[in-house]
Amino acid sequence: MDVVFLAPFGFSSKNTTGRRLLPMARAFVAKGHRARVIVPPYDQPSLYGESWVDCGVEVWCLKRPKFVGHSLPAQMWTHYRLAQASVKLVEEWAPDLVHIFKPKAVSGLAQLFISLRSKRPGIVLDLDDWEGRGGWSVNEDYSRILVEIFDVQERAGMRRCDAFTAASRKLERRAISVAKGRDVMHVPNGFDQSAYAGWDLEKASAERDVVRGSLGLDPADQLVLIYTRFFDYDVARWVELICSIAARSETAKFLILGAGKFGQETSLSDAVKDRGLSRRIMFMGWTQFESLPSFLAASDVALMPMANNLANQAKCSPRFVDLMYAGVPVVTTPVGEATTFITDGLTGYVAETDQPNSVSVAVLRALADCDGDTIREQANLRVCKELSWSSLTVGLLDLYARAIERAGTG
Repeated sequence: MDVVFLAPFGFSSKNTTGRRLLPMARAFVAKGHRARVIVPPYDQPSLYGESWVDCGVEVWCLKRPKFVGHSLPAQMWTHYRLAQASVKLVEEWAPDLVHIFKPKAVSGLAQLFISLRSKRPGIVLDLDDWEGRGGWSVNEDYSRILVEIFDVQERAGMRRCDAFTAASRKLERRAISVAKGRDVMHVPNGFDQSAYAGWDLEKASAERDVVRGSLGLDPADQLVLIYTRFFDYDVARWVELICSIAARSETAKFLILGAGKFGQETSLSDAVKDRGLSRRIMFMGWTQFESLPSFLAASDVALMPMANNLANQAKCSPRFVDLMYAGVPVVTTPVGEATTFITDGLTGYVAETDQPNSVSVAVLRALADCDGDTIREQANLRVCKELSWSSLTVGLLDLYARAIERAGTG
């Protein structure tokens, strides 16, 4: 089978292309088939015109279109030209199927153009966020017109495909509701060993005490890791949660790994300073992925709370995989795909609600748990076995075959 995977953007800070599309394509190639990836790297201009082979997957980055600019009309023109270039490659290659990731912007436009062809390949649409009104758009500074465009694109795209892959049960249910009669396959973000080629967990574990010492921790201190982009849980909730944990545990210290698109880490720093907690909190900002193991090994528990909103119900964060693979016990909330990764008392800890006080209770339970080693082992087993990409994509070939058949008879 010959399949083209169409990326929504480059490989920079966003996870869809590097942590979802590419490992799914690798798993497909490992089953003996051909996969080519088209990347419109408007967010990573250094990749324009580049190509390479990754574990048998052919990656083709589109050439830079003319008249690239930063105004909204210029960006829309860039997306249009990149979509046209994507469609041209698809027509030239004539694959059996195109797997399109995200029904908006470049990939959404390309999907529309391909779907209008009288003779076309099968189309599978991958959903990994609720893109339009009330969903991921609330986390961005998009203009109102752009949000409306994405909302229209999303709904139209869901009606112009032959099957779906969905990163969350929320998106799976939405696809079933919007596009009745299409096959939908739940494929959460999984474990890809090659993504961790630069991680040396044994070395990080051996250097745990040295790293903790460099962070100014005493032997009795318990390090609570906050690994965040500040979209899942807003600053006000983080302040309340940190204050609650600090009030209940004199030994708890906090390490913030990550930063917000809108400088939320600065707001958090100012807030905890006002509450006299600055000495107990360390801000590391964005850290190179290869450097994460040292900080993860130094941590006693990691916080991944999700506020109960539409964006979080629909998303599937690969940070769960990072933490579970590294053996850091995770505390989360019963929202969306969090419970795909974390089963309370088995692979981590789940608070009763998404409220800070409830999460605080779960954190204290995790810090006091004598079975932490068992939870680490079970968490690692879940991601490496149950949630490996080879396991998650077992039914992908059948989904593709039915989509191709539907395209031929539709």
